[in-house]
Amino acid sequence: MDEELEALRWLTVDELAAARRRAIKELNLLDRSAADYPVTEAALQRTLSLVGQVQDDRRRRP
Repeated sequence: MDEELEALRWLTVDELAAARRRAIKELNLLDRSAADYPVTEAALQRTLSLVGQVQDDRRRRP
């Protein structure tokens, strides 16, 4: 299993929401002219995707 995904699964609901907000804020503040923009954007998009996956998994649990 992915280490980042496993780490996110241990977060509380509030911590997970904060991680999502933080990633969104970082995405909005990215310098599109920076040389590492594509890599940084991909990493932040991946984090958002994993947060969404954890949230979806929690909603599906009885």
